[in-house]
Amino acid sequence: MSQRNEVVLAADDKDLGTVLGCDEETVVDMRGMGYVESRGELWSVGPARDYLRDAAWADCLWE
Repeated sequence: MSQRNEVVLAADDKDLGTVLGCDEETVVDMRGMGYVESRGELWSVGPARDYLRDAAWADCLWE
């Protein structure tokens, strides 16, 4: 898996959820797992995008 170096500007979890296409609770979970890293108002979200992509792919396998 490649690590993307993607940084976005977001004021809060709602903004991050909008950027990543997920809800605020998922953003909080990913922060706890280390997939989303804060740099003030800048957030490193590359690993979070990879995580969401892989989770969606795995979910399709189980349906």
